[in-house]
Amino acid sequence: MIGKQKIIVVGGGVIGNSIGYFLARNYNQCVTIVDPVGIAPAASGKAGGFLALEWRDDDDDMRGLHRRGFELHDELAQSNELNGIA
Repeated sequence: MIGKQKIIVVGGGVIGNSIGYFLARNYNQCVTIVDPVGIAPAASGKAGGFLALEWRDDDDDMRGLHRRGFELHDELAQSNELNGIA
């Protein structure tokens, strides 16, 4: 088993924040997220929260990934509400 690591994630967008969140939550790791501009400064911060379950149903290659992302969004929202974050 790997001990607690000091991890730096470079990039404060949705991918960097997701990596940091899941490393901390699932593996109890100490994570620092750095971005030269700030957290969610570009496309990740401008998406407006748009999600649609059937958005990629016409693309066989992306359907499963898109649906899993949609499910994860719901799981994160419920988990954060239970933890008093939302």
